[in-house]
Amino acid sequence: MPDTGPEASSTHTTDATVRVASTVMRVQDVDRTIAFYCDVFACRVALREPDAALLMAPDGFQIYVYSKDSSRQPAVGAVGVEYLMWATDSEAELGRITERLRIYDASTYTYTENGVTFVEGCKPDHGRVIIAYPGPGMLPREMIAARFRGH
Repeated sequence: MPDTGPEASSTHTTDATVRVASTVMRVQDVDRTIAFYCDVFACRVALREPDAALLMAPDGFQIYVYSKDSSRQPAVGAVGVEYLMWATDSEAELGRITERLRIYDASTYTYTENGVTFVEGCKPDHGRVIIAYPGPGMLPREMIAARFRGH
């Protein structure tokens, strides 16, 4: 188990530029979810596909929503936030984060889709964690990655 005390955090650079940039949510009804986030939080639809959408909050935060099967009532816990996606502003920082994540999860892996490099691994509770470079502020998204549509 890695050292997580105050001394451990001092080994990281203070120049780190990583932040939560996105969330991925499985929803029952994509259209209803779009209406809610646009009406309540002034989000705008950046991308729309038959079973998914990318919503942008006024501050640039990305909300990916998708539905697998809207014809059935989902089981309790079957909808909601699946994971937060982090973004970094430098490839070097993405590499450092990858190394640190591998200490916790040796099966951490990297892949690139649509010009964005993703690092994906598990948190200590086995939930997924995803870090992207470049962040959405540097490279606006042009399509919804298959991973963010439950595939």
